[in-house]
Amino acid sequence: MIIDTLKYGHHYYDMLPGLDKAMEFIKSTDFSKLAAGRYEIDGKRVIALIQEYDTMDNPPWESHEYHVDVQYLINGVEEIGYHPIKGMNPKQPYNIQDDYDLLHDVDGSYVTLKDDVFMLLFPQDGHQPRKASGNSVPVRKCVIKILL
Repeated sequence: MIIDTLKYGHHYYDMLPGLDKAMEFIKSTDFSKLAAGRYEIDGKRVIALIQEYDTMDNPPWESHEYHVDVQYLINGVEEIGYHPIKGMNPKQPYNIQDDYDLLHDVDGSYVTLKDDVFMLLFPQDGHQPRKASGNSVPVRKCVIKILL
């Protein structure tokens, strides 16, 4: 897991092919003109998901086997839980088509996602997005999936 601000995103480009395209998409896109949905940035290798939802008290924990998530909040505030995948247990069979495991709840650490902060989540990172930071609020978020 990596947490940083957009200003310093370029420091991580060499460690993950496709991250440069993901960060450039975030920096150059006028999200007010982009509807919620799925957008290919670099074919199926780098894909942006524009999501709109209300944060929750106890959203599910998840992980991915073949993608790195770049989580970036466009509007609103949410917490994202983090816990190493080692020792976490799946709730159901792995979803191959959408590359995710839903995991049983754990006591994780939380980061507040807001302003220009982004979070990189790797396959070894269990995470709990969509968590309310206090009261539930509407959120607009860009999640970019980078295929490993």
